[in-house]
Amino acid sequence: MDSGHSAHFYQRHKLPILAFCILLLLAIFVTVKYEYDLREDVFSRTFEQMQRELDTKESVLKTSLRENISALNFLDSTPPVLAIMRATNDQNIDPVLGTPISAWKDRLAKIFTGFMTTDKDLAQARYIYIADNGKEVVRVDSVNKQVFRISEEDLQHKGQRDYMQITAKLENGQIYLSPINYNRENGRLQQPYTSTYRIAKLVKDNEGKPFAVLILNYYAEDLINKLTSKSSDKFSVYLLNAQQQFIYHPEESYRFSFELDDPHYWSEEFSADLKISSVDFFDVVNLPEKLYLDKIIEFKDGVHMQPFTLAVSISTDTLLNEIHQKRLRFIGILCLIILVVLMLFIIYQRDINRKIELSFLKEKNSKIIENSTDAIIMVQPNGVICNANETAKTFFGITEQTTHFDTLFNYNDEDFQGIAQAIKEGQRCSFEAVHISELSTHYFSITMTPVFDAAKQQYQIAAILRNIDSLKCAQHQLEKLNVTLEEKVKSRTAELEKATEEALAASKAKSEFVANISHEIRTPMNGVLGMLEMLEEEPLSTQQMQYLHYANTSANSLMTLINDILDFSKIEAGKLDLDSHEFDVVSVCSDLITSMAVQGQKKGIEILFDAHDITQRTVMGDSHRLKQILNNLLSNAFKFTHKGHVSLTVKEQLHIDKSLCLSFVVEDTGIGISKENQSKLFEVFTQEDSSTTRHYGGSGLGLSISRKLAQLMGGDIIVESEKGKGSRFCASITVSLSASLKEQGAITALNNKHVGCAVLYDLLGQNIETQLEKTCQPQPSNVSRLSDIPDNVFNELDLLIIDHKHPELNNVLSFANKYSDTCVLILGVMASLKQKETLPSNCTVIAKPVTPDELAYKLAVLFNNNDSVIERKNTDTKEIIELDLTSRSVLIVDDNMINIEVSKAILRDSYVHIESASDGLEAIEVLNNSETQFDLILMDCQMPNLNGYDCTKAIRQGKTGEKYQDVVIIAMTASAMAGDREKCLSVGMNDYITKPIKQATLRKKLSMWLKT
Repeated sequence: MDSGHSAHFYQRHKLPILAFCILLLLAIFVTVKYEYDLREDVFSRTFEQMQRELDTKESVLKTSLRENISALNFLDSTPPVLAIMRATNDQNIDPVLGTPISAWKDRLAKIFTGFMTTDKDLAQARYIYIADNGKEVVRVDSVNKQVFRISEEDLQHKGQRDYMQITAKLENGQIYLSPINYNRENGRLQQPYTSTYRIAKLVKDNEGKPFAVLILNYYAEDLINKLTSKSSDKFSVYLLNAQQQFIYHPEESYRFSFELDDPHYWSEEFSADLKISSVDFFDVVNLPEKLYLDKIIEFKDGVHMQPFTLAVSISTDTLLNEIHQKRLRFIGILCLIILVVLMLFIIYQRDINRKIELSFLKEKNSKIIENSTDAIIMVQPNGVICNANETAKTFFGITEQTTHFDTLFNYNDEDFQGIAQAIKEGQRCSFEAVHISELSTHYFSITMTPVFDAAKQQYQIAAILRNIDSLKCAQHQLEKLNVTLEEKVKSRTAELEKATEEALAASKAKSEFVANISHEIRTPMNGVLGMLEMLEEEPLSTQQMQYLHYANTSANSLMTLINDILDFSKIEAGKLDLDSHEFDVVSVCSDLITSMAVQGQKKGIEILFDAHDITQRTVMGDSHRLKQILNNLLSNAFKFTHKGHVSLTVKEQLHIDKSLCLSFVVEDTGIGISKENQSKLFEVFTQEDSSTTRHYGGSGLGLSISRKLAQLMGGDIIVESEKGKGSRFCASITVSLSASLKEQGAITALNNKHVGCAVLYDLLGQNIETQLEKTCQPQPSNVSRLSDIPDNVFNELDLLIIDHKHPELNNVLSFANKYSDTCVLILGVMASLKQKETLPSNCTVIAKPVTPDELAYKLAVLFNNNDSVIERKNTDTKEIIELDLTSRSVLIVDDNMINIEVSKAILRDSYVHIESASDGLEAIEVLNNSETQFDLILMDCQMPNLNGYDCTKAIRQGKTGEKYQDVVIIAMTASAMAGDREKCLSVGMNDYITKPIKQATLRKKLSMWLKT
């Protein structure tokens, strides 16, 4: 804030600021004075409270002890006390009454018992001879509120006890009050510890000599409780013996510690300068933690005792907290007073400021109104203009208190009513009006706003009259321009609509072209592939089989290209549908890389598979599209890699509710991709450079389609590569968790086994070790990497895993014949089936890449662990479906005779009766005229004259008779766009087969629909 703003702020708040400074000085003075008085008051009141507390405790203690002394004097006055003395001195017979001493003892015991029954604090009553080493004469004890007399044989000698010796020296009539301590029996502390005190009185014979002692033992616990109960929480009570040792202390471990040979003294906790009467209350820095006040408790006039000290203490923090609370309340009240006073000054200052501001605003508004280019007038409720600025007077010739507002303008009835309503009820309104003078016409925008006149208690109207001649001129020109723009917009809109219709027509034509070209290409391909498949079943020479293999490979390559183009077209048209179903992700990947491994094995490269991170194998997704993605990535890896390895790693990336993100990493050590070419890898019909296309071939569609498929499945494909060092493609998809969860199985065959691994390729060795480590439960005791395998090392192993390329393989096989307890697992395919069959019984072969299920199976077989043997799918045998359709008839409807012949060839050994038709019309004619009862119709969809869809509709409508309304119709179509299957089913077809037709597919369909 600069000096100008500071001066302005001070000027506007001068009174509150001065008041605040004065109040602050007064508050500081008052606070200091209050603090002094408060401390003096708190400490003096605390001293008085502690004094009252001590007086109360002293009264309680002395009252209890006096009651105990009165009880002792009462017992001393009873007849048996003197009678026992007389009987003892006269052969145990009372010479006065002739009563034996035993009767007097019994009578005294009864008096003790009755007395102790009424006084629960009385622990023991005894009558003890001075003679005979203080032999007890009568003793009654109270234990756990049970009063009983001690038998003669259990009475003790107490002559050596201090209370006996002290009482024996007392003058006649004096009372001895013992210290409070733990009770002893036979010289030992009574267990559990019992605090007691004794009151004793000397009994003298007729000659004035000491004869006996009358003693009452009291429980001290009740007496101590009386002292400590009903005390204020802020005070701590202490009771000390004559040695200043603690009888009672707030800390339980300090109580009677002198009885346990660990005495604690008052001086250890408190010094004389901690007494509250000697502390300087205003010395805040040196105040002690505790303050105390004590008092000596003793009896005079015939009571012999060691004095007690009674003390109370208080924590200084308690006093300071009380001072702090009162200080806060005082400061709060003081702040409230200051705040109220400041608010009053602020309100007063604001009132002054408001008057100054109103005066300024009035002057400013007056200047604005007078100098405004707009005419501003004030209208009374009767319509007369009472005030007008200079502009209004000059332009309209207004005379205040005379000119009527209605005479200034021409306006329509609606505006006139609005003006009247605004003037009458004080409502705001806006409108336009025309002022016609002698020379010209002017347009005005008028805004009327109600203003309440508090003095007259009525509304007046403030009217602002703005000349809008220039605005009206511009508005007229704008209207002309709008007419022109509207015509242009209509013309442009028509052109856009036409372009949109043409684009939609082009898109529809493209989709129809793709569907038609798919049909036209697949139809002849159906004949080529079908005939090649049938030709494989014929007896051929080796050279013919080689030619057939070349033809089949070329046809499948062409079909792959067609499918790629079709998939790309589907994606572009948004017609590619995903088929979500349950599948085992580990099995799918294992089967795929195993089936493709031969591409790499021909080049001598290693193929690795790792799925140890997968915890839930069963998921919901489209496994066919996943295989399409992985097939493309692996095919590229095998194509561009000539040495090293190709690996597929499957991982779980992220769990989200019931969804799971899976990543599939394909790594190779091939030719790699330069960084500048990586960005165009996923473009359509594009490879890294033209030399790659010439050398390796390919259409450049695979990666583009794979990435789009991955994105459709909720993921993506990213690439990391370096020229000459290999590539790393990571494909990710999102799947759902299946309800039937299948976890990664554990290998149990290697429990506590010693395993050796002899693998030359380091990454292969690491892959094997990882699979053993992650999938064996429990894990093997040790897995060793071996380069040389001598005889003694082999014999110590339970299992040896060795690569078929290892130079010591033959030595290992000879060792296996010698040591049958060591099992051998050979990685790779043996040179010939004959050599495989001649392996020792403790050896077996596992094909590379090593998959979890195959590894578990092989280990279970080697170690005869039947619990771990799992059923394996046989992928080597081609699926053969046997059909016997004798007495069945099929109608094939197709405009291509080659396709008809392919279908007949596929079904030639099924003994089915087949007839054909070249289009829909001929099919209807055959169904109506043929004597054959057809069980099933194979219907092509795209045919001349009458296509398959319309033909099916006609059959279902009964145009071939009621007997064929429910006949099974299976579509055979070359269309493969999304919605084609639904279209077939919607017209009444029962099932759907796409061309080119596979032998197994067609036979499966017929087996399903024509089963008996």
